[in-house]
Amino acid sequence: MDKTILVVEVLKYSDGTKHYDIKKHASNLEKASEYLVSLKNLNERQDTTYELFNALGQFEVERIEKVESGQDEIRF
Repeated sequence: MDKTILVVEVLKYSDGTKHYDIKKHASNLEKASEYLVSLKNLNERQDTTYELFNALGQFEVERIEKVESGQDEIRF
């Protein structure tokens, strides 16, 4: 059974309110993490962050790192 994972842009306004915008969706955590890393690397705005969400809510991912090996690999 495929599950959808969302990469969500969170824009925090100066008055404290937040705006959420779905930027990407993926059928697995690995692909969603690739999108997340790309968006974070391209982000130059202090008031914008990117988060992963699934049907149960927000993922608590402390660190995403790319490990150099024979194959591309993402660790959580």
